[in-house]
Amino acid sequence: MLQTKLITKTIKNDPQTLADVKQLYYSAFPKQEQAPLNFLIAQTKRETIQFTAYYDGDLFVGLTYTLTFGDMTYLWYLATSATVRGQGYGSQILQQLRATYPNNRIILNLDVQDESANDSEIRRKRKEFYLKNDYELTGYSCVFNKNHLDVMTTRGHITIDEYLSIFKNNFGPIMGLFLKPKIIN
Repeated sequence: MLQTKLITKTIKNDPQTLADVKQLYYSAFPKQEQAPLNFLIAQTKRETIQFTAYYDGDLFVGLTYTLTFGDMTYLWYLATSATVRGQGYGSQILQQLRATYPNNRIILNLDVQDESANDSEIRRKRKEFYLKNDYELTGYSCVFNKNHLDVMTTRGHITIDEYLSIFKNNFGPIMGLFLKPKIIN
């Protein structure tokens, strides 16, 4: 089992973990998908938000950022270090998330499949990865930060209202307006 470190405001006391997380966060996600890192860390004061670094011994292998509301956990970010990609760590992290939230439906967004997109092959591989790890398409998609995304879940269906409630209840009514996906279909 992978070891974890929670990323909180006290991360400043652990400069190596902070450096690992920063490097991976900024390299793994396109700029338009990145929330300010300081905002993400500040939000961890809420019990329902977890920012986690994953290690195999001393080797940093990945990170997740999750929001929980009731029996739903939204996986906002998942990334594995480029040096270990393709070695099963992403699947191990997803297994560990299921163990951490044993009674929760775990939800995520995934770029819609678009054969004309420059990254169509990456999109296809990501979708295959999540399908292989027991995620299913919900049948609806959204626009979030100008990105067209499919909504996927594991452990049961999630309604559109339930999905939107994750953001409202984690960020409050005002911030929830800005951090809320727009459902399409």
